[in-house]
Amino acid sequence: MVYSPERNSLAGTAPTGNVLDEITLETDVHSGRRHTLQGVKDANGSSMGRGQTFITRSSAVVVRALVVLLCLAGVGAIAAHAQSAAKWDKRGAAAEARQDYDAALDDYHHALVKKPTEILYKSHYERMVFLASVGHIDRGRVLRQSGDFTGAFNEFTKASEIDPGNQTAQQELELLRKQQPGLFAPLAPVVPNEQMSRQSESLKEIDSMAGPIQLKPVSEEPITLHMVEDVKVIYQAIGKAAGLNVLFDPEYTSKRIPVDLTNVTWSDALRIVGTVSGTFFKPVTNNTIFVAQNTRAKRTDLDEQAVQTFYLTNSTAQNDANEVVVAIRNLLDPSVKIYLVPSQDAIVMRATPDQLLLAEKLINDLDRARPEVVVDVAVLEVDRDKVRNLGITLPQSFGLTPQANPYAAAATSTTTTTGTTTAPSTFTLNSLAHINANNFAVNITGGTLNALLTDTDTHILQNPRIRATDGQRATLKIGQKIPIATGSYNAGVSTGVASIGVQTQFTYIDVGVNIDMTPTVHYDHEVTLKMKIEVSTQEAPVTISGVTEPIIGQNVSEQVIQLQEGEPAILAGLITKQNNLTVSGTPGLGELPFFKYFFSSQSREVQTQEIVFILIPHIVRESVLSRMNTRAIDTGTGSSIEVRRESAADLALRDAIAAPARPQPTGPATTAANAAAQTTASLQPMPPRPGATQDFPYSHPYPPVI
Repeated sequence: MVYSPERNSLAGTAPTGNVLDEITLETDVHSGRRHTLQGVKDANGSSMGRGQTFITRSSAVVVRALVVLLCLAGVGAIAAHAQSAAKWDKRGAAAEARQDYDAALDDYHHALVKKPTEILYKSHYERMVFLASVGHIDRGRVLRQSGDFTGAFNEFTKASEIDPGNQTAQQELELLRKQQPGLFAPLAPVVPNEQMSRQSESLKEIDSMAGPIQLKPVSEEPITLHMVEDVKVIYQAIGKAAGLNVLFDPEYTSKRIPVDLTNVTWSDALRIVGTVSGTFFKPVTNNTIFVAQNTRAKRTDLDEQAVQTFYLTNSTAQNDANEVVVAIRNLLDPSVKIYLVPSQDAIVMRATPDQLLLAEKLINDLDRARPEVVVDVAVLEVDRDKVRNLGITLPQSFGLTPQANPYAAAATSTTTTTGTTTAPSTFTLNSLAHINANNFAVNITGGTLNALLTDTDTHILQNPRIRATDGQRATLKIGQKIPIATGSYNAGVSTGVASIGVQTQFTYIDVGVNIDMTPTVHYDHEVTLKMKIEVSTQEAPVTISGVTEPIIGQNVSEQVIQLQEGEPAILAGLITKQNNLTVSGTPGLGELPFFKYFFSSQSREVQTQEIVFILIPHIVRESVLSRMNTRAIDTGTGSSIEVRRESAADLALRDAIAAPARPQPTGPATTAANAAAQTTASLQPMPPRPGATQDFPYSHPYPPVI
């Protein structure tokens, strides 16, 4: 309905405030006079359609805007749909490079939808499913550690949705539900089958199994007791003071003993009375003890036995677990049952609670992460080859050759239709009678002036780094393998087929830098290195019995040394110096002091080769020992193992004693490359001293070799 107010009176045509009773989507409108929306006029000729004109124009603008938006949305959707699979894959690769794994997963998914049969797109998508899921799990763990359990739950849920097969996400969600039962609702129960029901009941029964009994006295107040009384009376007095019930073995015969205790705990009081009276007690419930005579038979009959499984976390080989088992078996009673499960790196024991506690302490001390060390190795090779050839070489020989025709070299041949004729070049009796100087040809070698200086200086630095575990062998090979013939055999002899021929057998040897190292990390931050460093090169080949074999040049250093962490050491300095002097000239004159420079040529060659091995150990992981690992503990007597617990005050006092801090190194870290650079600088040529003569004009200051 459209209300059209009138500015003037519309008597006889349309009343003031006339309401148009019907409006359709068409342009005509019912009014008092005309059926056009914009043509309604009153008696004075005034228009009645201004309000409707404004509404119509606004509606048209809105409609046009909606049409434009729909067109743009359609064009965008068409453009997005029109992108090829290659473009989606390229976008995914760019997002992966930015480590935006969620966007990369979405882009790879679009590429896979475009071309489901493309193996490349499928592999990209599957890889990104794993990376995106792991990324959400990592973020969830960080949020959980910071206390944001809701954010962690959302991240784990997202990881589970991306990769439903990721069991880690499911386990993290289940763990979060157990830690915060009131914050997150449990999973919907799964309808169990018969096997699942049996397993659930078994788990409930296993969970209901109780552990060793722990006494929980009513009072922890110190006890003061001075009396000479029957043992049973003394036990009952201590039990009443601590709120414990005391039962006695019917076979036990009591006696009177003196007791003088002042401000002792209830556990110390029971232990002291048991030592004086020759008795022991065992917990029956958390507030009841049973006292009996301390004999081997009673101990065997009354001591509680418990079973516990210990899992080793740093066992890399079965021998490591065997060493732990042997240590526990030798320290505990022979009656203790202990079994090693190598497949699970687990130790199963059945013993008394005190023996199990002692075994757990030993496992905590022995099952430690092995230290690791990074050895920075630098192999510095310096080669210098200087050749100097200076002098004048006169003709060394001349030759005299007789010839019958002195113009034989210039003789020509004449070709005719009947044949070819050539001047004779051999002697005849007639020519011998007329021989003269023209019948002799003379050959004289030329003289040379030599002035050549060649100086070759080569520095080779190889700086590998190798990381090894304490006591474990580590090898590093950088280079190539060279085939070497080791033998040959004739297969035709054994098979009777001569066409097979001789077969040659080959083996391959490593050429390059070969490092074989076994480190031992000590607790005083020293490292013992059993090392073998070999630097080999392939040189000129040699032919042996028709087989060409390469010559292998080797520089090997094999030693056992002990170094401080970060201490550089030179394992070996191999020096080779070779002087070669060659003189060629006229005999006699070439040997005179002054004339030798004019009648002879001297060639001097000086070859020097040096190889230096420098290594620096760096401890990157160490096994830190605390006072808990090194302190002595009370384990009872030789007949039985009883662990004495410390009070809360004693524990607080012990924890207050700080362990000595490890001294921190001062200055920048030393690397083998820096040490090699300093060594290279020290090997540079130095000016000779005044009046000194040097064939090889630089000195070699060498550090001490270990």
